[in-house]
Order: sequence, then C-alpha cells, then structure tokens
Amino acid sequence: MFTGRAKQVTIYFGETDQYHHQALYMAIIEMLRREGCSGATAMRGVAGFGASSLIHTAAILRLSFDQPIVITVVDRPDRIDRVLGPIREMAPNALITVAEVEIVQSGVPFKEGLPEVKVGEVMRREVATVHPDSPITQVVELLLDKDFSAVPVVDNDGKVVGMVSDNDLLTRGGMNVTISLKKATDLDYVRELHESLENANRKVSEVMTREVVTTAPDTILGRAARVMVEKHLKRLPVVDSDGKLVGILGRLDVLSTIAAVHLSEWHPEARSTGPDATVDGVMTRDVPSVHESATIEEVFELLVSSSHKRVVVIDDQRHVVGIIADSDLISKVSRESWPGVMELLVSKVPIERISGPARKHIQKLRARFARELMTRDVITVREKMPVVSALALSAEKRVKRLPVVDAEGVLVGIVGRTEMMRALLARSEAEKGL
Repeated sequence: MFTGRAKQVTIYFGETDQYHHQALYMAIIEMLRREGCSGATAMRGVAGFGASSLIHTAAILRLSFDQPIVITVVDRPDRIDRVLGPIREMAPNALITVAEVEIVQSGVPFKEGLPEVKVGEVMRREVATVHPDSPITQVVELLLDKDFSAVPVVDNDGKVVGMVSDNDLLTRGGMNVTISLKKATDLDYVRELHESLENANRKVSEVMTREVVTTAPDTILGRAARVMVEKHLKRLPVVDSDGKLVGILGRLDVLSTIAAVHLSEWHPEARSTGPDATVDGVMTRDVPSVHESATIEEVFELLVSSSHKRVVVIDDQRHVVGIIADSDLISKVSRESWPGVMELLVSKVPIERISGPARKHIQKLRARFARELMTRDVITVREKMPVVSALALSAEKRVKRLPVVDAEGVLVGIVGRTEMMRALLARSEAEKGL
C-alpha cells in the first residue's frame, strides 16, 4: 500500500445478487484481487432500502430477506480507474460512488518479501482446460484468446493428466510460429497458419507434457513461487487430495499479490535493507541495445541471439528512447514481410542462413532503421530501486522485462521477473533463518 492521494469506490447492492451463478460480492472481491488491488472489504448491512423501496433487514425473524451489502475499495487512482469498468459490468443495478481520499497511514500486514498467504487465497478458480482427446487446434484457439501460453489437460474426472504449452505445440504439434507472434497478426493470417499445420487433427494427448508439477491450495505462496522459479514454470495447476484441478496459480498472480502491498510512490531516496535487495544486484549488464539509427539487420541479429527477446533502443547519450520486442515487431512491418520475419525469429539463425523465400519476404520491409521499428513508450526502473518495488511495477504494467537506468537516465542493464523473483525468495528465506 502507499500514502498520498487515492480514490475510494463504494458499491451498494443486495446479498442475493449474483454474477455468473456466483454471489456478486464474492465475484467482485475475486476480480479486485486478480487486478492487484491493495484490498477490499465487503460488509453486510443491518437494515436499509434502495431504489426498489424494499426494506432489507438482518432482524432475527427475517434473515431470509435480501440484506444490503456494501463493498469498499481504496487504492491508487489509476487502479481504481481500471477496475471501474468491470465493476459496472458485473453490477449494473448497483449504486456505485467514487471519492478522492488521502491515505495518511498504510497498515502493511506483512514484512518485506512474499506474504504469508496460502495458494488457495491467491489462485484463479476459473481455469480454461482441454481434454486429452481435444484437437490441438482447440488449444491454439484457446491460447490465442487468453493472456497465457499453457493450459492444463484434465480427464473425465477432472484430474490433471498433463499440460500443453506453446513450446509443446512448436516441438511436437507441427506449429511453426509461437503463440505470441500469432497474436500480433490478423485473423486471416492465423487461419492460414492453422491450415499449414502438418496434421490439424492430432490430439492433445499426442503433444502434451505428461509430467506435471502441481501444488495444493493450502501450500504457502512462497513455497509455490519457489517451485515455479526452480522449475522455470509460468503456471502451476492447483489440485486437491484426489488430484482434481481446483485452480491455477500463475506468475502474474504471485506478482499481483506482491504489488498489492509493495507498489508505492517510489523515489530515489527509497532504501531497502540488505545488499542484494536492489535491482542493480540482480540485473544483467550485457543489454541487447542499438542506436536509434541502427539498421534492421543489426536489430534482427540481436533479437535472434539474445534470450531477452527484445532490443533496447538508445540515443547518443545512451538514454532509452524505445524498445523492440519480437512480437511487437510484427505490427511495425508490412504484412507481406511476416513469413520471413517469423521464420527468422523462430529459427533464431542469422539472416543469411534462413531460407531463400524468407529472405525475399524480409527484403520487402518498408522500415529500415531501429527508430522506425521501436515502441517509444518504455517503462524503465532505476538501478537502486528495491527489487520488490520493481516486481510490483512489472505486475502493475504487465511488462516482463525492464530496462535499468542510473540516476542520469543512462542505460546500465536489463532485469526480468525470474531473476527478481529468485532474489526475493532467497531474501525471504534468509530473513526467516531458513
């Protein structure tokens, strides 16, 4: 949480109101948690009436009546603005008010590091799944429509029997383009890619990964996060004692939980105890970067040789002026160049080693320099920023890798979620004496 100017949303409705067969107040609370809000409180009223003029009461002989419910949320103005739309959609008949408030004291419920909560309190309960007999085209369509790159495979009893990911589709499913690159194209192009699959009728069971790492709802979040980091997993199925799927824990769910407490109005004077607690202790100093006047060949060379999947664009003073991500690149080049660009990015070989047709497609590129290909709105972090604040910012802005700058704004490194989570988990263990 933070101190300073904030907004407060208050929602008034009835206890029996529902959203998709779930109690409305629980649906709203879960949505607010998923969006990374610092907290929300649902209260049952003693008595009241609304636009319907019906009196709602908690009197002992009238407990079956629809009692009033009030949800209060206080958070950063930008977060409140972001969740107002979903709230209005979920509760079209509710009375909703917004007021500007000043937070003078923030009660942080846990110390630096991961919160002492259980996976069941953070996981997403609505999980998209596929069956072993589902065609792989169903997986592709599902992943294209969602913000994740892997989906659990469950049998007729709801038990997890596998996971199928973007990488499984590439290595065993006959797909020659990653999901992230497909998302950057249009529907017609995606349809062409589907038609080019070696065998579109193949089943999920033929390509899925059968050895699945799972966790339980009562597992402490820090322990589950450690498994995700050690196993290089972005999603962790949550199962009950019978192995049945009850939820999913994603990396973003972990980061949003951190952000709910630790995303503050960070400033250069902010300090965090411990020598390894700041970004400069975990960042990579060898940054794939080019000058804004660099040629497209130079950009491609770095994109295919770097594990970061992005190139930072700098000016003469090494100030960050843009960034070029592999998937964003698709929207910056002409459609006729897509096949060549995709082959280059997926194969990760120099331009001179790709196929002749692919080279011809790349020659059709209209943009020739980095400044024409880059995205200018770049989120950076300072090298002395606490790791936990950088992680929270990563969750808030939905950015996986962040360029790191010094006090003068000069590029000095790049940092990703995995490195920061590993450092945060190691620090949590040290603080607890583990």
